[in-house]
Amino acid sequence: MKRALLLFLCLAVLTAGCGSKKSSTPKPVGPVLPAAQTADEWALRVVNIFLRPLNKDLNVVTNFNNPQIQLFIASQNPTTLRIIKNRMNDLNRCSAKLIQIGPPPKGHPQLDTIDNDFHKACVEYEKVADVLQRATPLLASGRTDVMAEGAKMVRGVKDASGRAADNFANGLRIAQGLPEFRRAGLKPSV
Repeated sequence: MKRALLLFLCLAVLTAGCGSKKSSTPKPVGPVLPAAQTADEWALRVVNIFLRPLNKDLNVVTNFNNPQIQLFIASQNPTTLRIIKNRMNDLNRCSAKLIQIGPPPKGHPQLDTIDNDFHKACVEYEKVADVLQRATPLLASGRTDVMAEGAKMVRGVKDASGRAADNFANGLRIAQGLPEFRRAGLKPSV
């Protein structure tokens, strides 16, 4: 009887861990901050927690197809592979950072638009990050057939990347015109 119970418990524990999917694993959210009381407070959070790290992530996305970067990936350059992994892990937390920041204070429709645009951009950027993370080992494999599959994956994410960039640019354009964001350190695009 004890053996049957022990066997049942072991099977229950084993099956509880089976069937989980990577995509269903929640992305860690940093400490959720209390609601911002002012537009300045919210803008400062967006600039420091969201925009500055995102700039580094987007530099990696933008340069991913650069021939020199592709050569570094194909030659399995450890620094390049580490940077891609770290930046794409960070980009994969895009929505989580916005959750951490929280919604803008009430009564600021432009801030609501910025928040909405950034949320839409994050959904697409997280797709891009996932594909680039999965494609990188294929591109670094050294096998022509596998590398071709990785290149196909990268080409397949072009539309998602474009949608993300459009939404991000819309939100950023509005933010750059607001004094709250300028006080937070956001500079206008040149």
